[in-house]
Amino acid sequence: MTENQYLFVYGTLLSEYGNIESHEWVKKYAEPMGKAMIEGKMYMVDYYPGIIACPSGEKYFVKGELYRLKEPDKLFSLLDKYEEYNPMDPAHSEYVRKKSNVILKSDGQSYEAWVYYFNQSVEDLEFMPKGDFINEYHK
Repeated sequence: MTENQYLFVYGTLLSEYGNIESHEWVKKYAEPMGKAMIEGKMYMVDYYPGIIACPSGEKYFVKGELYRLKEPDKLFSLLDKYEEYNPMDPAHSEYVRKKSNVILKSDGQSYEAWVYYFNQSVEDLEFMPKGDFINEYHK
């Protein structure tokens, strides 16, 4: 039996965002575990956010959802394109997929989950200090 894999989402893939094609992929190939959070800084890229790791000495959190993956290879073949991540050319990808520790809010347990990190400069982007895309973006 293979080890469980997890995915943390924080932007347009959130279930509350609305019904878009990518949500069907997540529903088909992953099982929701609940609300979660990760250490990171969120920025508005366009109509969607991106997160980066917190610089040393800074502590911010990003709110999102954690999923247990049923068919990781199938889901990532779709999501990598959606997130403009090319595993063969990460330097030129808009996002990169990396594993990070995610905390599930319901029980405080930590999971190592795949996360799409923004892979471009955030210099001219709006910082979202609450790390809450749904509530900060839709206000």
